[in-house]
Formats: sequence, C-alpha cells, structure tokens
Amino acid sequence: MTLRGRTLGYMKSHHLTRQELAEMLDIRFSHLAKYLDGIPLSGRDTFEAQLQAYFLKADLAQSRLNHPDFIETTTARVILEKCQEADEQKDLALLYGPSGIGKTFALEEFVARTEQRTDADKPEVLMVTGHAASSPKSLMVALSRLAGIPGKFPAAIVAEALARKLETDHYLIIVDEANHLNLEAMELLRYIYDKGHLGVVLAGTLRLYEIFTDGSRPASELEQLWSRVGISEMLPGLTEYEGRQVIQRALGRIPEVSIKQIIRQTGNSIRRLTKLLERLKKLMEINEGRELERLVAVAGCGML
Repeated sequence: MTLRGRTLGYMKSHHLTRQELAEMLDIRFSHLAKYLDGIPLSGRDTFEAQLQAYFLKADLAQSRLNHPDFIETTTARVILEKCQEADEQKDLALLYGPSGIGKTFALEEFVARTEQRTDADKPEVLMVTGHAASSPKSLMVALSRLAGIPGKFPAAIVAEALARKLETDHYLIIVDEANHLNLEAMELLRYIYDKGHLGVVLAGTLRLYEIFTDGSRPASELEQLWSRVGISEMLPGLTEYEGRQVIQRALGRIPEVSIKQIIRQTGNSIRRLTKLLERLKKLMEINEGRELERLVAVAGCGML
C-alpha cells in the first residue's frame, strides 16, 4: 500500500476529517489536501517523512496495546535505568544479553514512559530495529522518517542531515537488535552521536558485545566507536525468583515440582516462559484433572 493510500485508510478507519488529521500531525491543511488529491506538492519528501514518522509511532503504540502487561524484571529495570542514564549524560550505551529476555519489551516501555512525561526536558526518542537485511541506508532512512526529514538520498548525506537536525533539540536514539548492523552503519551512528550531542543506546544479543571485543577485523575497525561507549551492561535475563513470580501470577499455587520443571524448561528467557505458560493454561482448561507434570512436558514440547 502506498503512503497516500495508508493515510486515506487511516482517516477512514479513525473517522477523521482532513482538518482533524492536519491538526493531529501539526501540518498545514492545504499541504495535506493537495497530497491526498494527488496535486504536485512542493517539499513532498519532507511532508511524506512527517507522515511516515507519525505512522511508525502509531505502529509502536499499537504494539504496546497488544502487550499491555509489562513485567519489571531485573533486566527491564537495568534497561530503563541505562536508557535514562544515556539520555541524561549524552552517553553511548551498549546493552546486550541472550535472546528472549525481554530487551525489546523493556525498550518499548521506556519509549512509552518517556512519551507520557510532561516535563519540558523529555527527549524525543527515535527507536529503530535492526534485522538480518539491515544496511546503512535502511538504518538512516528509518531514523530520518522518525525525525521528520527526507531519507531518499545516499546514507552519508542522510546522516549529515540527521546530525544537523538532532543537534537542534533534545533527542535520544535507540537501536534494538543492533548486532545486525554492519561496520558502515555503526560508523554512521558514531558520526551522528559526535555531531548531534545526544544519547545513543545500542541493544542486542551477546554478539553485539563480541563485535567490539573479539579481536576480529570489524572489532579493530570499530575502535573509535568503542572508545565512546560510556555504558556497557550485560543483561542478566530472568532470575529464578522472578520466574516463580511470573508462574504464580499466571497459574496461582501449583506444586513445587511443577514450578521447577517449568523453570528448567525455560531457563532465563521470559519469552519462552510466557509462551509455555500460555500453552499450559490452554492445556489445563481442556485436560482438567490430568497430572500437571505431564501437561508441563507437553506444553514445552518443541520449544527452543
């Protein structure tokens, strides 16, 4: 779907007039009207960047609505604290740990809490997610859309425009799954960090830390970025006590042997624990009276 098509669909599904949407997005009504009517618009790239930034934020907000039950684990608390510290100190933070321990959920919670703040000094958080096909260009485009500037130019030019934009106000960049970024993308982030005078948080798996420290060629070429890292934190994952709390909240009082069985199968991963408990609750509903240990084994079948 085109961006214009999505805008029209959004207006229809939310019963919005053009005037109402223009006020929500803080854009000129005449520009919106021309855009929706297919009339050539001066500054179209900047206008579309504003629309894309709005929809990216709307998508993030919807993902949080779909997962409203935030659990403040030790890992989550560390992430919330270090993101805040990176913002206040204008520091570069490296947060890394095993998959499935709730990094993304905690980062999204930080963004949500920041958006709810009413103080004048709260940052504008630009949160993007890396992936296996991430390139320097895709990273710069994602950040530029959130910042409301055009992203169709080469990555280096977009980085320069981003740096100029970000130094004019209070911003914080968060890159989730940063272990997928290549050397050029990392170096562009370093440039933006230096020029923009802002906090940057890189979160990812243990591989993220190894990229900087394993002595390989990429690690040696990232010495300048590594020298700027002021916060480096290995995230612990779910503790046994926290796992027990989550299990009790979901299932109530159950035999100790079953609790240990669940914890043994899910380890320090809150993602695996949550999925197993969801499956187990369904099994318990349709297998009333059946031995719980057997149901736990069935619920955990096939889980990595």
